[in-house]
Amino acid sequence: MRGKVVAAVLVPSLLVAGAGAYAWADARDLVPGVLTSSPLPSPQPPLITASPLAVASPSPGPVGSFSASAPVPSPDAVAALAAALRADKRTGASTNVYVADYTTGDVVASLDGSETQVPASTTKLLTAVAALEELGPDFTFDTTVVRSGSVLTLVAGGDLMLTAGHGHGGTKVDAEGEPQANGWAGIADLGDQIEAAVPVGPVTIAVDTSDFPGPSYPAAWPQYAFSSGYAGRVEGIAINIGKKSGVPASAYGVRDKEPALRALEALGADLKKRGFKVTIEGKASAPSGTEEVARVHGAPLSAVVSEFLRYSDNTVAEQTARVLALHAGLEATPQNAAAVTAKTLARMGVDITGMVLHDGAGFSDQNRVAPATLVGALVAARTAPNAAGLLTYLPLGGLEGTVAARFEDAPAAGFLRAKTGSLTGVTALTGVVVTADGRQLAFATLLDGMGYGQAKPMAAVDEFVNALAQCGCDG
Repeated sequence: MRGKVVAAVLVPSLLVAGAGAYAWADARDLVPGVLTSSPLPSPQPPLITASPLAVASPSPGPVGSFSASAPVPSPDAVAALAAALRADKRTGASTNVYVADYTTGDVVASLDGSETQVPASTTKLLTAVAALEELGPDFTFDTTVVRSGSVLTLVAGGDLMLTAGHGHGGTKVDAEGEPQANGWAGIADLGDQIEAAVPVGPVTIAVDTSDFPGPSYPAAWPQYAFSSGYAGRVEGIAINIGKKSGVPASAYGVRDKEPALRALEALGADLKKRGFKVTIEGKASAPSGTEEVARVHGAPLSAVVSEFLRYSDNTVAEQTARVLALHAGLEATPQNAAAVTAKTLARMGVDITGMVLHDGAGFSDQNRVAPATLVGALVAARTAPNAAGLLTYLPLGGLEGTVAARFEDAPAAGFLRAKTGSLTGVTALTGVVVTADGRQLAFATLLDGMGYGQAKPMAAVDEFVNALAQCGCDG
């Protein structure tokens, strides 16, 4: 049996991850009561542990634990593992599984893998693949300020992770040693540029969110999820993802009812410190004939995707999907975001038969995706011009994000990168795992029909994935 991993084996270069507390991150996909036809009156709060989880860092050294020449497991053996998962009493009325060779895309085992089910947060994987491929990993969400006389308009560009002060520009890292997308750019950075371009004096400021017509809170999302802090409004601009100051990206937090206005108020406060006499107008479209006086670049899309995949952030994933629609020349609505995502995946060769999307985050229980589509997206991204880095943005089992605690000290620890998903009665996991022989397998498990609670179905899925990791399975 494999012990604690010593190398991050799913990437072509060594990734070093530090120890940290990921209880919050693990809780990101443990949100019972979400999107039932009649929401539970008192949703269970996020799971909290009293102390940080002990996470081992990969030891330095060469990465060579997988090989394209390693033997492919016996289809019969993998099919037997899938059948055992379905038969497990901890799983629900419908358990569908799809496993493919990650290198070739060839099917290894399918248990109704072409049948669509509720994908929950594994939907974020599809959003990530489409956005990376269409926009590129270096794409940035830019926030600008334009001027018309004494009127300054803050123009939303999709960055929900601004800070009220100066941004860190990629110099700040999280507990895993990764650059934080949150706080990459700041309102004070805009203030510096405004002060250099505009004479100090009376100004009127407004915020333009017209590129993001809404709904700011998707109709497919339950209202109590907003009040509980599981998701926030999507208006094209926010400070700290619309959370109160000090709440990290990996944690739940009460959300701003008007995130765009909070960003505008932050700009007003910054300008007042610089000597401007500020009148706040509120939301308004930028007048014609303006000149740009300030621009800040948010985190590169690769960092944004990494953050919303690791922490399963619904708000940022939804915003990313809408920016994808906007840059396709369409209104940034949920419907257009879904259409562009589907079109991009199809162009990449992914079979999207039966796919239905109502949001880019997977918070909707009306979404329908087949396990084969999720695996197809993983396989297609591997050789795609812009999405090839996808695997490095998925959290590493036993070490990072929502799969840190689930696979700690497990056979798949360090040999798995995966995206979790859960809604009431729904448990999902999709990713890539390395077998004991060194073969990479892409897999997707979609389970529904369970009762309240995630612990038992998650444990069953984890046993299936750990069995794949231990698989010599040569027939």
